[in-house]
Amino acid sequence: MRRQRTTYYIVGVSILLILSVLALARGGLRRSGSIVLPSVQTDTGNAGENDAAEGLDVVQITPATVQPAINTLSRPATYSRTQRVETYWSGGSGVSESQVSVSGGRTRIDTPLPDGTILHMLVIGGSAAIWYDDETEWTVLTAEQFTADIAQRMLTYETVRDLPVSEISEAAYRELDGVYCIHVSTKEDADGYVSSYWVNVNNGLLKQAERYCDGQLVYLFTAEDTNLDAPGEELFLLPDGSVWEGA
Repeated sequence: MRRQRTTYYIVGVSILLILSVLALARGGLRRSGSIVLPSVQTDTGNAGENDAAEGLDVVQITPATVQPAINTLSRPATYSRTQRVETYWSGGSGVSESQVSVSGGRTRIDTPLPDGTILHMLVIGGSAAIWYDDETEWTVLTAEQFTADIAQRMLTYETVRDLPVSEISEAAYRELDGVYCIHVSTKEDADGYVSSYWVNVNNGLLKQAERYCDGQLVYLFTAEDTNLDAPGEELFLLPDGSVWEGA
């Protein structure tokens, strides 16, 4: 009976998570993209962050040029990092922190819940295997438009590539916490929402994102330092030790 209640709980939480993030992104999650990083060449002959900075300054990131610049970015095929999502509403707020591990088309997300248990998600394509703590049974969920980014509650910066230039209010090359980023802000939409993205040019990953409604912060995504080493293969097994290739 406890296992049955746990399964219902996981399914309920996961469906709510998917619906809430789809609503937050408001159709912006069109593409999850595969990922690889820009090679920026300069006349200095030096490689590294300074090269990236000088190269992007030459490009002059503006609303008119930011889409080609973002199109050169790709996410690494393997990495792991800790991500934090804060949401705010009238009279309250919530915080969720997850350990995310990626290897090719597989994403593993481990999220501690308020009661001390851990929710595990293994996402492949448009489906996720979900289990609780160290249980050996799992539930598979599949949803239209579902992606690993949605599972991470992460705004998808690749959406900027599809935006009309007229909907971009600001684009620039800026430093955030010592990291060089392409920063993009959208204009306020008909519902009063504005999105802001900070994309790390050294690894093509979203470093920070904010979403505002009528000028009030409602969503904040932040990511800690990224480890580009390949995560252990055991992370991408089902809890019984078997290999899963998605639904």
